[in-house]
Amino acid sequence: MWVYSWEKSCQKRQDQKFERLKENIVYKAAQWVFEMDVVESTDDKLSLDFHYCPLVKAWQKQGCSDEEIAFLCDTAMCGDHGIGKMYDSKLELPKCIAKGDEICALRYVKKVGK
Repeated sequence: MWVYSWEKSCQKRQDQKFERLKENIVYKAAQWVFEMDVVESTDDKLSLDFHYCPLVKAWQKQGCSDEEIAFLCDTAMCGDHGIGKMYDSKLELPKCIAKGDEICALRYVKKVGK
């Protein structure tokens, strides 16, 4: 599902409008998998809270240390930062499950003047 959605959203790689971000990353499968809540959705900000991360669970099952999990998460989040750039926004991550927080708080903020 994620791969399909990512490929679908990348079909129009350039000049994506921030207003289309929500419709391309908030869909039922993602909501179920990540236990996702849309906290805020305005013309300038999309705030998502993930209450579960299957990647963190998988890394824990593999026996990764907390430091390794944090590093792997930073690497995996490169894709989410790229999505932000594609939609004229910046991703802020004030909370992260991989770093010991109870949620991942993804905050996509529209770039000024875009």
